[in-house]
Amino acid sequence: MYKTIWVTGIVRLTLLAHLLTQLFLYKAWTTDRIFPTLTVFSFTNNLPKETPLFLYGATVLLTLVLVCKPLWKIGIGLWIGLVILSWVWDFVFWQPYTYCFLAIAVIHFFSRTSEQFWTRCLLLLSAMYTFSGLHKINGAFLYTVWDPYFLKKLFGISSTDSFFLILHYAGLLVGLIEILFGVGLLFQRSRLWAFRGLTAMHFLIILGLSPIGLFSNGVVVPWNLALFFINAMGCFAPKMSFFVNPWQLEFKKHVLFVLCFWIMPLFGYFGYYNRYFSFDVYSGKGESLYIIFEYYNDCPKPLTPFLYPRKIENKKYWVVSPTRWCKRELHLLLPNDEYVLHSFAAAYEKQFPNSKGQWYITSYPFTAEISHRIKMGNQSQDECIENLQKKR
Repeated sequence: MYKTIWVTGIVRLTLLAHLLTQLFLYKAWTTDRIFPTLTVFSFTNNLPKETPLFLYGATVLLTLVLVCKPLWKIGIGLWIGLVILSWVWDFVFWQPYTYCFLAIAVIHFFSRTSEQFWTRCLLLLSAMYTFSGLHKINGAFLYTVWDPYFLKKLFGISSTDSFFLILHYAGLLVGLIEILFGVGLLFQRSRLWAFRGLTAMHFLIILGLSPIGLFSNGVVVPWNLALFFINAMGCFAPKMSFFVNPWQLEFKKHVLFVLCFWIMPLFGYFGYYNRYFSFDVYSGKGESLYIIFEYYNDCPKPLTPFLYPRKIENKKYWVVSPTRWCKRELHLLLPNDEYVLHSFAAAYEKQFPNSKGQWYITSYPFTAEISHRIKMGNQSQDECIENLQKKR
């Protein structure tokens, strides 16, 4: 058993961030939510409806205990099991911050020395920022994230401004900076500067998420606070062994973590691995799914609070965005991996079998050639999923 103020500090920060996040997400665990449960495995349909609320209560109580006793390895193991069970229950709990919290807990559980813990944390942090930056170097990030949220909403800059094009492409620097900091963590000479840069970056993100900034996704504030303090700890620990000693990666001791944090995410960059497990965060990539209605009254009444008008193919429709719906009701971002969208389509048609809407699927660059409409009311869920896969 190892015990240092640095290790317990990081573990406590992780547990506190997870606790604050779960308190914010209480509605997602209740039985009275409108947003459907996106079943991961069919056997969960036979479990009591109160199961997620039980998981929630057990996780919160155990987290409180572990904040006081972060070196209780059995408790950490139970906590890891509860988080994985929540993933088994519902796809909406597959979130990037939960994966980060889980990864740090797993590192803590399997590390026997503080040196092992720090090495594996550096592997995680470096991979997280490097791949996050790589995923942001694309037009989808500029069009769906950088332009609407940063240029327009935060700074009031529109496409009609003369210098818009320069600022538009300047958004690519966000990804390049993240890559620079991520790679910098791997090397002794650049590690301190990388920690300093990341601390400043998360400080700006927290300001942006505050009421004076965007304040658009409050659930990620605890995650960014935890990363801010973890990187700040790196700034104030220059005499620790992971700074003084040259980088020595003993592959046999860290093979599992290299595989999970560096090898598997490479497949995610090409669409063959889960987006969030590949550290693809706010990149704008992936498909967008919408429910469109020709008339306002065609929408099921429980969904009218999430309804808004939108022009599609030069015609006005009433639209429900599952992503907006999930965010407004559950404070969660709906993962837009294809299998998650398929699960949502099946769950929606089961919950609203007489819906008069259509599925509308599109992705960047949002042209008619890559956008598709599918009629609802298929005879079976399997056919619905098959239609989405074929995008006919």
